Amino acid sequence: MLRWVPASAALIFAAPALAAITPDPRLCPKPVVPEAGERERTKPLPVPRGLRELLGSSLYHYALSTLGGGRICIDTSWTESVEDIALTPDGRFLSFRWYGYETYGYKLVDRTGRGQVIEIGAQPFFSPTRRLVAAIDQTESEFGSLSGLAVWRVTPTAVVEVARIEDIPRLDGWRIDGWVEEECLNLSAQRAGQDPAVDRAKALRDRFVARPYGKTWRVQPVTATNRCRGR
Repeated sequence: MLRWVPASAALIFAAPALAAITPDPRLCPKPVVPEAGERERTKPLPVPRGLRELLGSSLYHYALSTLGGGRICIDTSWTESVEDIALTPDGRFLSFRWYGYETYGYKLVDRTGRGQVIEIGAQPFFSPTRRLVAAIDQTESEFGSLSGLAVWRVTPTAVVEVARIEDIPRLDGWRIDGWVEEECLNLSAQRAGQDPAVDRAKALRDRFVARPYGKTWRVQPVTATNRCRGR
């Protein structure tokens, strides 16, 4: 299902025209093919109707058009299924959640220049100016591609990781509650000591804040002195 990622502020990139020709994934370099039993999928991954002018699919790849009309090859050879395929309103980024054998993740694909595929790990959240993007995830099994909080800086031509904090408290249901300031992020997780099976909508949550700290970022419990204050 096609879902549009909501913009939290005015976009800083102009909306592009859609590509006229769907990129052909058969022209992508052939990846290492999974051995028998390592992948059950026998058909190409789905492409939402609204993205068929931008995105092509084969057994081994998604092929996505760049803003300049080129082709980005996204290796899906080990992927069993995808969810939440979304294009940002400015057309610059495609993102989707993917699942494989005992593993999962979330890809963010930048369509500028020659294209860039970023394994972001979990649903991306853009800052108010869209110059930063963050994701957080933590599971007991550590099957996911992200364990902790990661932050990337978005430039006009690239996405660059600026922080990855893996040393966060071992709690269930970590989530990003939102950006309050350009460099202040509200986080929360299910309070320690509760049954993980409790409905997350009803569970009590501990609140945290993430801010720049030296050359990286730091995650701390919210206090009266460090909370995101906004404007």
